[in-house]
Amino acid sequence: ALFKLDSLHLETHRTMLRTVLGAGRCQLRNIQLTQFRFAGHNKWSNIKHTKAAQDGIKAKRNLLYTVRIQNAITDRDGDNNPDSNSALRKVLSEAKASNVPRATIDNALKNSKKNDYMVIPIEISLPGGILLYTECLAKNRQQVHVDINNILKKKGGNIERGTSSIFQQKGVIIAQYHSNIDSDRIEEDAIEAGAEEVNVLDESDQTIEFITGATDLEAVSNHLLQNKYKIIDSSAPYLPKMPVEPSAVQKKVASNLIEALESHQLVS
Repeated sequence: ALFKLDSLHLETHRTMLRTVLGAGRCQLRNIQLTQFRFAGHNKWSNIKHTKAAQDGIKAKRNLLYTVRIQNAITDRDGDNNPDSNSALRKVLSEAKASNVPRATIDNALKNSKKNDYMVIPIEISLPGGILLYTECLAKNRQQVHVDINNILKKKGGNIERGTSSIFQQKGVIIAQYHSNIDSDRIEEDAIEAGAEEVNVLDESDQTIEFITGATDLEAVSNHLLQNKYKIIDSSAPYLPKMPVEPSAVQKKVASNLIEALESHQLVS
C-alpha cells in the first residue's frame, strides 16, 4: 500500500481555518493576505526540515501521478490525447505543476496499461470538529484500513464516512518572493496570476502560499515563475469548506496524528 497524504487539514472554510498572529488580514477582490495559517505553516516547516526525505516523497508522488495518468487513459479506452481526454488533461496539468519529471509523464503516457492500484480516500475525524482527508494508493483496500487504524489507535482519531463533500480540490503553491517586495505587490501578482488567495507563511524566509482553482495550478505556477517567484512546492489537495475553531490542545492532538501519518514509510 502507498498512501498520499492530501494536505490533512486543520483549516476549514473556503479560505481555510486561519490562526492569525499579530498582524490583521486585508482583502483585495478575492485575494486574502494573512500573517500565518496553521496547516500551511506546518507544511512549510515540514518542507524546510525534511530535505533528506524529499527524494522518497517525490518518488511516491511520481508513482501516484503515474497511476492517475494510466487510469485516466484506460478509463477512456486507451485515449492518451489530452485534447480529447479531459480527465487526462487535468491530471497532466497537476503533474506538471507538481514537478513530476517529464520522463515520468512520458513513460506513463506510453505505458498506459491497466494497473492494479486503487486510489482509496480515507476520512478521519478528531475532537474539535477536525476532519482529515487522505488519499491512499494501494492494491489491497483492507490493508489500507488496517495500517491507518493502527496509527489511529496510537494517536487518536476515527475513520469516518460521508464527510468528503465538505472538501474541494484546490491548487496550493508554496513560493518564495524576491527581496524588497511589499504586500501590495504580492496581491497584485496573485490577482494577475489568477490565484484565489495568498497567505504569508514565514516573513523571515519570504515564504508565501497561493491558493488556486484545481485546474489553474499549472497556469498560476508558470505566471509566478515568470515574475521571479521561486516555487518550493505545488500540489492539488482537497481543502475544507466549513470553519471550525479547535482548541490549542485539539490542534496539538491533530498535529501529532499528522506527524505520525507523514512519518510512516508508506505515506507521502
